[in-house]
Amino acid sequence: MVVDTQTWEQTFQELIREAKPWATWTLKLDGNLQLDCPAQGWKQYRQRAFGWFRCSSCQRSWASAQVQILCHTYWKHWTSQGQVHVRVFGQRCQKCSWSQYEMPEFSSGSTTRILNNLVQHILEKYYRNGMRKSSEMPVILEVALDGSHDTANCEARTLGVCGQGLKSYMTKPSKSPLCHLNIRSSSPGTGVYIPNPAKNQSAGAKGAKGSEYEKLGHSDGSDPSVIYVTILLLVLIVIKCFTSE
Repeated sequence: MVVDTQTWEQTFQELIREAKPWATWTLKLDGNLQLDCPAQGWKQYRQRAFGWFRCSSCQRSWASAQVQILCHTYWKHWTSQGQVHVRVFGQRCQKCSWSQYEMPEFSSGSTTRILNNLVQHILEKYYRNGMRKSSEMPVILEVALDGSHDTANCEARTLGVCGQGLKSYMTKPSKSPLCHLNIRSSSPGTGVYIPNPAKNQSAGAKGAKGSEYEKLGHSDGSDPSVIYVTILLLVLIVIKCFTSE
């Protein structure tokens, strides 16, 4: 998996031009960025995101809400031109020995969130004198996660980037979680639950049957009001018979 560079650039341009139509900004992916080492005149920005990974060796898939993203930004005030360099850190497969760091793939919603937060940082640092008009958009879990972050296979953790000074803004997955990847049925790693579509459909069918059963109700006539009326009618019939005799 690799980051869709074209989509990132297009989305970034749309967001920055909406805020600053006359400014010129460029975005570039740079795998050599280092934490706390921006070039002279550049500023640093970090965030984390929800992403999907797939092992290039065994094709195992997993998800993570701890994908680390490092950005360095630079702006020339006199020309209204700015630059952004972005590094996305990878993760390794738990199951494969000597596996390489895989790059994540992001859903469209996660990509928009990442770049919107980046644009808000740019506006805050270069156009608003440090004033932020809106809070950072939180990480949205696209599937339920169970367990802790696999730090042993996190590239950012080995480089001292992961988990340092980042606020834990995160929201739970929606009732209908977005699974934008065509994930094969593989055993997910520790801390990740990837739903099985067939299993979910089976569970949904059982739930539908249960709901239908509850809606129809029991057919054993155990409603107390029905029993009471039936007894009363029988008593009236018996009384009528004795009266007739």
